[in-house]
Amino acid sequence: MRSIRWLFAFALVVPGLAGQAQAPQLSQEEARVFKLFAARVQQYIKLQKNVEATLPALKPTNETARIADHQHALARKIAQARRGARQGDIFTAEVSRQFRGIIRGEFQGPDAQLARKTMRPDDPSKFIVHLHVNDVYPESLELTTTPPTLLTKLPQLPQELAYRFVGRDLTLKDTKAGLIVDLIPNVIP
Repeated sequence: MRSIRWLFAFALVVPGLAGQAQAPQLSQEEARVFKLFAARVQQYIKLQKNVEATLPALKPTNETARIADHQHALARKIAQARRGARQGDIFTAEVSRQFRGIIRGEFQGPDAQLARKTMRPDDPSKFIVHLHVNDVYPESLELTTTPPTLLTKLPQLPQELAYRFVGRDLTLKDTKAGLIVDLIPNVIP
């Protein structure tokens, strides 16, 4: 996880390394859609922090069982607080359209093969898992590496969330609770 964040940070600091001189300028429509997405992300983060405040604080420990118990308790409470959540609450139709265009461009453009290999050396269609909002991200799934060139084109997330590809789907994963916050199905061509 730390290496993915470092790679992302490095790609942002040295954008030429990612094959781009600068991040592309957003149109007014793209900026409006990304602002909507950012507002919904912040609403989720606020909910996450409020729910986490109701749990006993996790003191620094190396005991994986205690850490896992805290994570599971947080996941249960967030899922309960979001019991009416459904796909599209954060990745609205407008946001999904914007993300699809960006992601498909990345996976169909001149660097498509490199992007696919960065993400996963195998064909993502071999990994069929059906995820839903408020599902716990399966621990058995390999964490995918999101291509740095793609990360520079998507809105930056707070550290409590991460983009994860599962098969051909893009998920928004809560890194503290391990929950699927939202997803866009079949985003990779």
